[in-house]
Amino acid sequence: MVVARLTAALLIATLSLLLGACGGGGSGAGSSSSGTSASSNTPEPEEDRSVTISGYAVKGVISEGIVTAWVLDSEGAFVRVGEPVRSDERGYYDLAVPAGQDLIKLELTSDGNTRMRCDAVDGCQGYGGSGAAAFGEDFWPGPNLQLETIVAIDDSEGPTSGHLTPLTTLSTTLFEVTGAGNGWQGVEQAQRRVEAWFGLQAGAVAVTPVDITRELPADLAVTDLEAALVNSAFLGLAEEFPVEGVQGVIDAFRHQLMSTGEIAPDDADGQPGSDRIRARAAIHAYTLADGETNTDTLLSAAERLVGTMDDPVNAGTQPDDHPASGDEDATTEGEPETAPESEQDLVQQPAPEPTPEPAPETAVARLSWQAPLTRENGNALSMGEIDRYIVRYGTQPDVDQMTNEVIVEDGQAMEYEVTDLQQGTWYFAMRTVDQNGLESAWSEVASKTVVR
Repeated sequence: MVVARLTAALLIATLSLLLGACGGGGSGAGSSSSGTSASSNTPEPEEDRSVTISGYAVKGVISEGIVTAWVLDSEGAFVRVGEPVRSDERGYYDLAVPAGQDLIKLELTSDGNTRMRCDAVDGCQGYGGSGAAAFGEDFWPGPNLQLETIVAIDDSEGPTSGHLTPLTTLSTTLFEVTGAGNGWQGVEQAQRRVEAWFGLQAGAVAVTPVDITRELPADLAVTDLEAALVNSAFLGLAEEFPVEGVQGVIDAFRHQLMSTGEIAPDDADGQPGSDRIRARAAIHAYTLADGETNTDTLLSAAERLVGTMDDPVNAGTQPDDHPASGDEDATTEGEPETAPESEQDLVQQPAPEPTPEPAPETAVARLSWQAPLTRENGNALSMGEIDRYIVRYGTQPDVDQMTNEVIVEDGQAMEYEVTDLQQGTWYFAMRTVDQNGLESAWSEVASKTVVR
């Protein structure tokens, strides 16, 4: 689904309503207690059905990575489900798993065929001292690469997305340490905490990864850009782990989470702190800004990542007791014209005073859709049989956690405007209701990022 993105007061989101649609005719008494429709077809046995999980592995782009799915059994042990698949040259994979699962843990591992695209602006050292790779070139990341993520499966919503990055790996580790008993809510809580530690905006962990070694889209959302920069920064510190490589960097942060349940902002016990990643991400942004068409966005992302290092709102549960070093009386005027020489410069220099910004404007999301033409059992569904549509939206991608709901009373309508949206990423879904009160499954979720 391709959605136009505007940064002014008007945003357009297109919802693809290729719904199974309302259950076969008859009265409303024939609907299930949950309100979803019933199909007249004999259901396929649960053990014979499968659902599809797809996504991207990007740290930079990982090709020929081995993606495996796991579930917890009744004894609390992880059991593999389905057959492993390999990511393609774009880092994309498509994995079938048996239906009837709730949460699935995905794991990407490497072997001799796996390749990683170097997304460190100053180049990458190959595993075990092998040849160096320039920015944008592929190299062997070694045999120890391991990225993880957790996805929620909903059989009625079609294919499930599950991306694999360093950020999803850390949020998965945190979930297993602190929130494994809380289901999907625990997963999202872990993601929010990881985002805060690295100065990212809400929802950044789960976004589709961007390959920063390729030309960046002119309309790239700030949330997506900052997530890509932070993910790339882990590779920028790999030289400090000459044996383990980039996995050594990721494991250093995982060790903190498994030991304390938190990530420290400053280096401690020989392990890097989150400020090192933010600073390296900013260096990547400054370097990329030289020659990119979206220079202003890159510079803005760099300054925001660095400027929030001592902001308690953006530091997770860490107390603000680590002030930046240096002369307290020093001041910084204007915007930097060149990239700092190292992340240490960024950590030690006082952040520039932010330029006052106008109050955020509210935005409008225009939802448009096509009415379903058939019911789940294959019978035709005419426009005259549609009574209304239900629209849900909120700042969480899970339909059940969307906090706003409106009824579009006109069953012949094909668009609706949601107004007064504040800055941030909003998610939308809708369902069809026929004249008998039977409801379809929810549509796929559309999203729109509101920026100033």
